[in-house]
Amino acid sequence: MTAPVLECPSCGASPLPEGAAFCFMCGARTPQAIDKATGEIRETSTGRLPSPDFGRLKRALGDNYELGKLIGRGGFAEVFLVHDKRLKRDLALKALRPDLIMSDKLLARFRREAETVAALRHPHIVPIYDVGEADGIGYILMPYIQGESLRALLLREGPRPIREATRILLEASDGLGAAHEAGVVHRDIKPENIMLDGKARRVQLMDFGISKAIDASEGSGLTSTGMLVGTPHYMSPEQAAGEPNLDHRSDQYSLAVVGFQMITGSLPFDGESTRAVLFQQMVGVPKNLRDLVPDVPASIAFAIDRALAKDAKDRFPSMEAFREAIVGPDAWPLGGGPDTVAAARQSAPTTTGAAVVAVPAAKAPRRRPWLIPAVGLAAAAVVAVALLNRTPSSPPPATEQFPGPAEPAPGPPPASATGAAQGIAGSPPPPAASLPAAAPPPPPPQPTRRPASAQAAAPGASAPAPAAAAAVTSCAAAVRASKWPEAANLCRAEGEGGSAAAATAMASLHQRGRGVAQSDSAVAFWYRKAASLGDAPAAYRLGTMYASGTGVITNDVEATRLLRQAADAGVSEAFAQLAERYQQGLGARKDEKEAAAWFRKAAENNDRLAQFNLGQMYLRGRGVEKSENEAAVWISKAAEQSLPAAEYELGMMYLRGRGLPKDEAVGLQWLERAAQHGHAEAQKEFDKRRRP
Repeated sequence: MTAPVLECPSCGASPLPEGAAFCFMCGARTPQAIDKATGEIRETSTGRLPSPDFGRLKRALGDNYELGKLIGRGGFAEVFLVHDKRLKRDLALKALRPDLIMSDKLLARFRREAETVAALRHPHIVPIYDVGEADGIGYILMPYIQGESLRALLLREGPRPIREATRILLEASDGLGAAHEAGVVHRDIKPENIMLDGKARRVQLMDFGISKAIDASEGSGLTSTGMLVGTPHYMSPEQAAGEPNLDHRSDQYSLAVVGFQMITGSLPFDGESTRAVLFQQMVGVPKNLRDLVPDVPASIAFAIDRALAKDAKDRFPSMEAFREAIVGPDAWPLGGGPDTVAAARQSAPTTTGAAVVAVPAAKAPRRRPWLIPAVGLAAAAVVAVALLNRTPSSPPPATEQFPGPAEPAPGPPPASATGAAQGIAGSPPPPAASLPAAAPPPPPPQPTRRPASAQAAAPGASAPAPAAAAAVTSCAAAVRASKWPEAANLCRAEGEGGSAAAATAMASLHQRGRGVAQSDSAVAFWYRKAASLGDAPAAYRLGTMYASGTGVITNDVEATRLLRQAADAGVSEAFAQLAERYQQGLGARKDEKEAAAWFRKAAENNDRLAQFNLGQMYLRGRGVEKSENEAAVWISKAAEQSLPAAEYELGMMYLRGRGLPKDEAVGLQWLERAAQHGHAEAQKEFDKRRRP
């Protein structure tokens, strides 16, 4: 005998067994709910889903409103288009289904929706205009959203581009943050309840129908009725376990699930039945977001990963903190880096029975267990899920020194090396202070000079390793002893505890893959940590990574901000790069005066490309007062350091008598030198002038 079927109240396209609590296609609630004690379906009605009587609705609204067509269905209500005759605007009317109005608790929940949402004022929350109960029907009047739900967009177009998904996450978190500050928890965040309004697709959160004001005096609350209300694929573990007193962190988890779905096109947890999905919410480990979509910024991947923590205490403390983790620059939270996340993943339970997570390696942060009931599964009464309890150690004494990286962080070369295609070397020793007078060309280029912070010995190279029996107790000692696993544990703990030197050491370890996985995103994380602790060289290296998109998503604004932070602190390698960004308007408003000021700082620090650029600015009067004599000074300094473009320019200045006494012999010498260094125009000019 065939079981009776119901039509999905939301999508209308999927026949459902009569006892189904949720549509297996779209996840919409049906009039049933899940019994928290057994995990089985509890019916609240039978037969097909009735609709509010059209005539009764019209009478309830009165003469000021014209009732239009049905525009949407949910498990507990239907939505109609309504025209406000007085104000000449279209509205949406949400009417509670008449077969459910007899439930006092459901009616109280419906009233609570109106009370809580009506008090909220936020651009990303759908406001309430009016609420009423008449002729056995409860209804709410809201604005009519000229758009569609996020669910409809995902069904039609699939995963969203990273920028769009990020914007939707940020706008939704703004709205939820405002609701949480007002004491309101949504409890049913899912794509259907995220409306996208207008051409800009501005987020509008709706349907706070199962939310509850946070009030300790309320006791068990409206939803403590023996039934589990929500949408399984988006439920937090505590909601799936039937906890009655949910807080704002439950919404954070649900929004993270939505973010995962927007970016990957799939849900982090799924199963063949409602109970299987609920169990996965409590014990399942989602795939790494960046394994599924490699170009996802590390900050977004980690923010979603942390918000999906099984224990609410390990999520972000607020929606604002979640938002800040996404936008950075301190995107990786204190106490959690990429290596600790990997450790948590590897130790997570993978079986469906009761499980206990393996003990972490020595020196790793301690973990704490927590218990969750497995709904409706007799074989799994209790599941122990271990999560990180990060207890950072005290920062090392100020006298300890950490070897810096043996090479600069991944990213574009310093400005002084950007002319390498023309045979440009790094900054050599300072040139003579006076201008050359018919002097022969300078000696060949000197070897490239590396940043001061990069000249330090590589970890473990500056001193012999101690005896095997000697224990290392600090990051610096472990690095000097080349004990890389111990160094990783100690440096991580000290870095999380507030040591900028240890954070920089961790960046170096990740850069080389010593004791930890080689990872550009981890390098960026630790440089970000060190920079937040006031390490200017770390800010410089992180700025170059943002400029090149190495380990992070390319961000010119952030790159310029970090380079300016480093330059203001006296990191000379940042001077010329910052000048070029002001000159080109990268990450900041184009400002040639500012560019000239930073080029001068770099030029005075013997950066030959900066010397040449500053000379060019004096020649053209860009950012400085035009002066051919001043131009000759700086171009001469760059030419003396074998910069081909400067050699050519200096030769032409001698030949033309611009800023220097006219001298054809010296001019030809400089042209010949530039030609020998591969400058094509110098070669043409030299050949033309040497012809008989």
